[in-house]
Amino acid sequence: MLCLSITTMAQNGSEKRTVQILADSELTITGDTNINKFLCGFDTKRLERSKEITFTRDNNNIKFQNAILTLNNQGFDCGNRAINKDFHALLRTDEYPNISLEITELTVQNETQALAKVKITIAGKHKNYTLPVKIVDSPVDCFTGTLKLDINDFGLKPPKKMFGLIVVKEDIEINFNLTIKK
Repeated sequence: MLCLSITTMAQNGSEKRTVQILADSELTITGDTNINKFLCGFDTKRLERSKEITFTRDNNNIKFQNAILTLNNQGFDCGNRAINKDFHALLRTDEYPNISLEITELTVQNETQALAKVKITIAGKHKNYTLPVKIVDSPVDCFTGTLKLDINDFGLKPPKKMFGLIVVKEDIEINFNLTIKK
């Protein structure tokens, strides 16, 4: 679930706005192996703090340009060196050092709900998702939720350890709690 205030966005037409990601934001990737769960937290201090975005509103549709959150893979910490190494091998960090999340469009359904279209890029492959959005009246926007992904959709192969006895499952979750000041 994503929550955001749209009351201050342009009624119709195009607008540029600088947004700032606040320090209390959080982002993690979680997954499972056949033995245990893992959690890799992103150091949000590595995020670009201010960004200018452009959006165009046409009645209930808001289209965004440059609303991209770029995550350097080295900013993820999975709790120990071996898991970090496997995580970076899975993401092919040497070849593709970043993950990007881009909000492309928002369709307002009513005063409290909307749908957001998000483009995710991992290891050079793009995939589009639609997420439910909760609209709130607040001086800050908050983007909170969980996006479930199949790593096979991005051409990634789950690592196997100890001669195949430990296998990472294909389904992972991106959990985000981003607070943005307008």
